[in-house]
Amino acid sequence: MNTKVVYILVLSIALFSCKTNQKTESETFIRSFNGNLISSSKMDVFIKHQMDSLNIPGLSIAFVNDDKIAYHNALGVKNIETKETVDSSTMFDAASMSKTVFSFFVMKMVDDNILDLDTPLYTYMEYPDIAYDERYKLITARMVLSHTSGFPNWRYLDQQGNYNPKGKLTIQFEPGTKFQYSGEGYEYLAMVIAHLKGVEKNELQGLIKAAIFDPLAMNNSSFVWNDYIEKHRANGHFKGALNKGYSSSAKDPNFKASASLQTESKEFSNFLLALINTKIVSKKSRNELLKIQSRKLATKRSKEQKYGLGIAVEESDYGTNYSHGGDNKSNTALYMLNLEKKVGYVFFTNSENRNKFQINLLDFVLTN
Repeated sequence: MNTKVVYILVLSIALFSCKTNQKTESETFIRSFNGNLISSSKMDVFIKHQMDSLNIPGLSIAFVNDDKIAYHNALGVKNIETKETVDSSTMFDAASMSKTVFSFFVMKMVDDNILDLDTPLYTYMEYPDIAYDERYKLITARMVLSHTSGFPNWRYLDQQGNYNPKGKLTIQFEPGTKFQYSGEGYEYLAMVIAHLKGVEKNELQGLIKAAIFDPLAMNNSSFVWNDYIEKHRANGHFKGALNKGYSSSAKDPNFKASASLQTESKEFSNFLLALINTKIVSKKSRNELLKIQSRKLATKRSKEQKYGLGIAVEESDYGTNYSHGGDNKSNTALYMLNLEKKVGYVFFTNSENRNKFQINLLDFVLTN
């Protein structure tokens, strides 16, 4: 063979090999709960397919491994009518995932000796809305955060889920005796902490920002509406159509400990890393958050669920998982983390299809 041809052939192989190695070296991998390693490119393909097949307009998702964010992606559209694209600045409803962040803040108040988990809340601040029922004097912060206060989820919803704007706050069983998911309890506790700190309830956002958001670089996350959220927030969708649904908005801009957090996956991942690596709160308080405090009994339609303080606890073949979802009808979200493995993920969607996406995502990361 001609020497010149041989030289060109060898050079071509070397260049191809170099490019191939560069691609391999630049590829990042995500470690799953069971130790599986998934390439970022494979994750990209999976997510795009899921969004298309489940009709999810926009998504923000991130994975954490050890002490860092191992993967982050924000894609799709904020609004199917305007076609404005989702990016890393796009904010989503955390909905009930707000409860975990607020519970974390409560434990910071416990660390600072502002509040005791087992002191009846009425001794800090009486609550006229329920003062007619003496049983309310038994309710503690621990009961509120573990959903055993006896309050309904919302006073304006009857047991059939029908809306009643004149609904009266009630206690439906002896506080501390059983589980019942309740946003009302979280709002009462938020009022107590605001009272103890000498601020209005909406001003708790400033306290949480100073104590949690600023140290964790959650720069744009907020429990109250503001101009940034107004500009960058994804609109909700239901069954493929624009539908703001029940969610935080400029029309309802106030602090809700149970539901009003606006954030995105990268910022919320920093919060997950704080849980995994015990930042901001003491180890004792972090462990109290994660300890099983109550149980939602199994029914014909659901299995037993265990709860810590603002967080669900579930055993699996690969260890204990901690999670919480959020669902404001047309905005849904979920996080899951495993402290032993030091892995976790969080995602936000502007659709109702959280559950299907979560099932498919968990199956994907455990089998690939």
